[in-house]
Amino acid sequence: MIAILGVGTFVLLLLIGVPILFVLAAVCFIYFEMKGVPTMMVLQRMFVGLDQFIILAVPMFILAGKLMETGGTLRRLINLAMVLLGHVRGGLAQVNVAASMFFSGITGAATADVAALGPLEIEMMKKGGYPADFATAVTISSSVIGPIIPPSIPLVIYGVVASTSIGALFLAGILPGLLMGGGLMVLIWALTWKFNVTPQRRAPLSEMLKALRASIGPLGLPLIIVVGIYGGFFTPTEAAAVASLYAFILGMFVYRELKWEHLPKILLESALITAASLSILAVSNVLSWIFSVELLPNKLAAFMLSISDNVYLLLFFINVGLLLLGCVMETLAAIVITVPIFLPIVTQLGVDPVHFGVVMAVNLTLGLLTPPLGLNLYIASAITGLRIERIALVNMPFLGLLIFVLFIITYFPQISLFLPNLLMGY
Repeated sequence: MIAILGVGTFVLLLLIGVPILFVLAAVCFIYFEMKGVPTMMVLQRMFVGLDQFIILAVPMFILAGKLMETGGTLRRLINLAMVLLGHVRGGLAQVNVAASMFFSGITGAATADVAALGPLEIEMMKKGGYPADFATAVTISSSVIGPIIPPSIPLVIYGVVASTSIGALFLAGILPGLLMGGGLMVLIWALTWKFNVTPQRRAPLSEMLKALRASIGPLGLPLIIVVGIYGGFFTPTEAAAVASLYAFILGMFVYRELKWEHLPKILLESALITAASLSILAVSNVLSWIFSVELLPNKLAAFMLSISDNVYLLLFFINVGLLLLGCVMETLAAIVITVPIFLPIVTQLGVDPVHFGVVMAVNLTLGLLTPPLGLNLYIASAITGLRIERIALVNMPFLGLLIFVLFIITYFPQISLFLPNLLMGY
């Protein structure tokens, strides 16, 4: 009875457009009321779920991204991508993808990529002769690389829930992220023959070196994070704080584009994004605790293993289920809720937790591109004025390509585990 009422409430509230935070909270309160447990337990479980040192990395990485966004990074990254790729077929679209790959090493969030880079990238492509809907589709598709290449907020949350090395997860995300970006570039090369656009001139080597020198600052941030963590100089949480300090020094004293009067707005925006993300995470922790109390992971594991113990088949079913879940649930909430359910099943069949973390991060991030909840669709619609339905339709080839890459990552774990094995002996 409780399960039926909970699922019914969840579906109904989602259908009428209630924010996911309040949907999850309502389901939790129903459970506690019907079980006769004091509802104060909801608040207690929310705070317990957030009372972990590693979660401090989330606001710090968000702040670092905002400081970089205001401090002159975007123009330098786009210029670097332009001189490297502007001359190839679909050059401006290729630049769009490359800029997102560079920027992903700073923010770790796909929505930040669209909000910060989107207006510049879309306008750049429109001026270059590309249709607005195609430019928008390229922008939102390339944005999902952000949560995969480190630093990655979804991988931080997965590491907390799964008690898995954040450092290994960061390394494991690098090659899958590059594979996603490379796949998008190949698809763009295949699609852009139909657009009557003139490629950019090929930049001379001197211009490439000049753009690279100008971009050394922002490109150095991911290197600092990786070397710092794997060299044992600081933890992932401390790396996030170092990233914020580095972004502040770079924007304020090196580029001198970050001003003191910018800081109140940056801090406010970072606080609002952090509050939204961690509120969802807190309530998701309550629901995850309910699942544990009700032994749902054990029951679901027994059920799935009774159907088949073929790891490839079960990974296929899990991927399909997560893709559907990503359409209606925010990424961080989905990770917190589903990791305790699926991780015991796949580890029992020999799947590495680090590899599975990358699979989950890629899978659930794609939900940002799919209706009805796809947040990047709404952000892009607000930027361009295009209808969400139109953006989603034009984006279908890119979404299909990314799903194909997801299954490659799923069935070839060496892609994710190569760097952790090489650099950490994982």
